[in-house]
Amino acid sequence: MTRRKVKEQGLRELGTVLHILDDELIVKGRRIKVERIINSLVVTAEKRRIGKVYDVFGPVNQPYIGIKAFEGVKEEEIKRLANKIIFAL
Repeated sequence: MTRRKVKEQGLRELGTVLHILDDELIVKGRRIKVERIINSLVVTAEKRRIGKVYDVFGPVNQPYIGIKAFEGVKEEEIKRLANKIIFAL
């Protein structure tokens, strides 16, 4: 998905999924405003709801973002997100 299409759809790029721990994902993010991202809904490029941002930590210029997956999201689906870019609404 191109950056232009992302903006047109009202999505904000969070970053790339680095680690998956059970029902939590750790994303290497881009420079973001923390107060705007906490509790944001997280979706895939196809707009499939994955979870919610619960924490932002690390350096300001490339923070890490903790995401808690929703209960209905299957483990296989979470594993397919490895190394993929995800977005926030």
